Amino acid sequence: MTDAEAMRLRAALRNMRGLFGGWPCLAAAMGVPKTTLTNFVYGSNRTTHGLALKAARAAGTTVERLLGRPVAADRCPHCGRGAP
Repeated sequence: MTDAEAMRLRAALRNMRGLFGGWPCLAAAMGVPKTTLTNFVYGSNRTTHGLALKAARAAGTTVERLLGRPVAADRCPHCGRGAP
């Protein structure tokens, strides 16, 4: 995983923490120990693509979308065109 992908995964996990109501709930939804998430988010260790896959499944999206470059909210995430 590249540094940019790891940075995006950390940001996604922080956002998901708020949506799920905290680290314990997010960890339960992902099926990982809470310490795995907090250690990764706060930089104590490196991650694997498996953690990204579990995060994507919990978020109901794909790994590519979770780790990919951000898309402006007024753009189509698939083609990049603006809203009509």
